Amino acid sequence: MLKLKPKQRLAVESVNDPTVDTLILFGTVGTGKTDVAAHIVISICQTFPKTYWPVFRQNLTTAKKTVIPSYEVMLERMNLIEGEDFSFNRTDYVIKFKNGSVIAFTEADITKDRQGRKIKGINSSGNHIDEGDELNETMLVTATSRKGRRNEQGQPSLSIHTLNPTDHPYYTALYNSFKFEGEKDESGRIIPPLPKGVRCIEFTVEDSWQTQQDIDALMTNPKWWVERYMNNNWKYKDEEKTIFKSHLFAKARTDKLISGRRTAGYDVADEGRDRAGVADWENFTLFDIQITKEADQKVKTEDQADWLIKHSDDLEIGYENVAVDGVGVGVGLLSSARVKGVDFAVFKSGYSPDPYLTFEDRPLSRDDAERNSEIVSFNNLRSQVAYLLAMGMEKGVVKILESCPYLDDFTSEAQQHHNETNDKVFKLESKDKIKERTGKSPDIFDMVLMGFYKQLKKEHVIAYGGLM
Repeated sequence: MLKLKPKQRLAVESVNDPTVDTLILFGTVGTGKTDVAAHIVISICQTFPKTYWPVFRQNLTTAKKTVIPSYEVMLERMNLIEGEDFSFNRTDYVIKFKNGSVIAFTEADITKDRQGRKIKGINSSGNHIDEGDELNETMLVTATSRKGRRNEQGQPSLSIHTLNPTDHPYYTALYNSFKFEGEKDESGRIIPPLPKGVRCIEFTVEDSWQTQQDIDALMTNPKWWVERYMNNNWKYKDEEKTIFKSHLFAKARTDKLISGRRTAGYDVADEGRDRAGVADWENFTLFDIQITKEADQKVKTEDQADWLIKHSDDLEIGYENVAVDGVGVGVGLLSSARVKGVDFAVFKSGYSPDPYLTFEDRPLSRDDAERNSEIVSFNNLRSQVAYLLAMGMEKGVVKILESCPYLDDFTSEAQQHHNETNDKVFKLESKDKIKERTGKSPDIFDMVLMGFYKQLKKEHVIAYGGLM
């Protein structure tokens, strides 16, 4: 049976307020923001015939693991039976009700839909924007505007936004108006009131639907993450122990992918709670992350080798441009691939630093490499590549495609890494220490790191499929 807490109940009641046309649900993770939005949308679709309600997420790959399961769980909690009360086309991601109402899960990805042309033609009753801070400004404006066009049955024209604390300028401005109206901002300007029709509801830990055990587990994340995503301290920037500052990830985001040399990094796991998967790069832009083994799954290394060979062929990456973790179970994948005549590159975190790694198009000379070694020293290859990744993001050389999945995971895992410099040697916290301290392995971070390493390595650039 569905039991709403006070904040969730307030959100539901806001729908019946005719002065509200935009409902912003933001705050602490795990507090049921998406769940209560799903409850609202489903209730409206049940109550008003011929309602058309799109649910927008930047990437459908991510939506399949996040917002769509929330809707499926909510349908069950509301005692609705698939095949009797509704149907769900999992190919087109469309839920249809007996009264002709429709919930359509829709991608809002600027890299796949320039200027939002595909969603401009949507005529809807209202909309739900999940994790709207992921959306490009053009897509956000376009998606939120697609409402009030199928409301003949009296259904509300409402835009619902669900998100966690963010640096996104649109939501930050709303949050500041909600929390600090009339006060002066950092530039001395008076913070204005919320725009007409906008209602904000802030969720805190007290509103969480999670167990205390789950909340305690979340509290083991890095301090900056706990402050922002658990304590709703939107401005917290205590990141002195990591080189991966929050502003780097905002600075690196792009909606452009320029054709060039592709590389990939693959982190291997066959069982246990570690994840396995690949991070794909084109030039110095991270454009995709895929998980091939989720936590608690068991996937043989030979099966992963087959998958990675096909993946490399499909994207025309070139086997020599795919770096695989060469320690532990990674050896099994490399061996399985060699049996099939494929030699992937090997990455070992403990290898000595490589002074020839460069952002330049051509390999460095020996003199340049020696100068590099004199400027910054590293305890191992993993520390070196991580340092160069952060520096590349700071300089604007390294970019992250906005549609790339798992960016929150990558950001969190990167910032979990402490670092120190002793005797002029930069040391990044090891993967084992991260796992020991947080209880989770930074698998996605390592995938990204290995693919980036192959972009930096320029001694042997081999043409493959017309790409360099």
